[in-house]
Amino acid sequence: MTSLAARCTALGTDPVPIEPYISPEFYELEKQHVFKRTWIHVGRVEELPKPGDYFVKQLDACDASIIVVRTRSGDLRAFHNVCSHRMNKICYGSQGTTRKFFCKFHGWSYDLTGELVGVPDEECFRGLKRADHGLSKVHLDVWQGFIFVNVAAQPPLTLAEFLRPMYAGLEGYPFEQMTSCYAWSAVVNCNWKLALDAFQEAYHVAYVHGNSIADALLKTESGGLRPLDGLCGDYHRRLSLAGNPKSVYGNPQALTERAAGAPESVAAPSAARPIGAAALRFGRGGTNFAVTQEQLPSAVNWTRHPNWMFDINVIFPDFYVSIRPNYYQAYNFRPLAHNRFLLDARVYYPRMTTAGGRFYQEYMKVSLRDVLLEDLSTLEHNQAACATRAKTHMVLQDHEMMVRHQFAVIERMIRQGQGEGGRR
Repeated sequence: MTSLAARCTALGTDPVPIEPYISPEFYELEKQHVFKRTWIHVGRVEELPKPGDYFVKQLDACDASIIVVRTRSGDLRAFHNVCSHRMNKICYGSQGTTRKFFCKFHGWSYDLTGELVGVPDEECFRGLKRADHGLSKVHLDVWQGFIFVNVAAQPPLTLAEFLRPMYAGLEGYPFEQMTSCYAWSAVVNCNWKLALDAFQEAYHVAYVHGNSIADALLKTESGGLRPLDGLCGDYHRRLSLAGNPKSVYGNPQALTERAAGAPESVAAPSAARPIGAAALRFGRGGTNFAVTQEQLPSAVNWTRHPNWMFDINVIFPDFYVSIRPNYYQAYNFRPLAHNRFLLDARVYYPRMTTAGGRFYQEYMKVSLRDVLLEDLSTLEHNQAACATRAKTHMVLQDHEMMVRHQFAVIERMIRQGQGEGGRR
């Protein structure tokens, strides 16, 4: 494969400065010119199946708490979690079901469309017009079942304009059939970009994951782990990786192949990981649906490599979606400060219909948890080392181009935002 650096010459090959990873001032610029102007993923439509179902997302990088609710007509709405009266939060919890939203401070109430419908002692408010004091709306749109919000007064791009140039080819992937969800969350003392960097390259796998999944990826003749291909767009980026189909982690058809039609070598016992081999063997045919490589959308495994493992999709700014035929991972790296972020990690599987399928799912759930812990194990050390300023720049190799791309997009958005501010 041609190196990613050769494919993305506009990004250059210079070292990348570390100041954006440790500077509180730079983080404030990111908040103003990136997060407060960009579509942010907050959840999936399956989380709100009935009218009155809602969840609340705290988006610190947007200085906002957002309510997302399904209305009686079945559509979705988003509002700032702020009462119009004395600025109390409407919802204190993270989710629930309600007929109306009530402020616990003075009892003002709002219907599911955000309209103000109740004011105690209303006659004491001179000239109050309910229509002028509903909940403040937030732009909301949905792509492939993923809910996004944008807190800008007028988003520079629609959600379709933002996503489809890079991800139109993913439309039709069966996200909606992956209904078994497992989730983990953690607050990590690390800059959000430094953390996301660790998830958009394979150079670290042989070392951080040397005792877990390193043997699940396809190696070069020299023993390195290199991506099949990578794509960088105006905002987003993609990376495709090949795997070892004889491993449970590296076999993208682990659930979708039927035992009768699968080669025995794929399920051969492993002295090193006998439980994994058993999960791979018993899991076949254990789901409520099956998808073949040929049925996947064109942008999934776009190189059509026979040993394709999964595709990494980084939806700018902080949403990571890793796609396989049999499950997908959806991780948010939500900034809390210049040196702290919240990892909201979710893995979605199809519903299992056999005991073998459940065995495979439980094995993979624990494996993915452990891989996550390995990834997180270096991050606070990375952040502390950056903060010493002993080094001012990081040196990147050709296949760490996604790290360079993330840096370039953020720099561009900040420059554009500052330029627009100067013209006002």
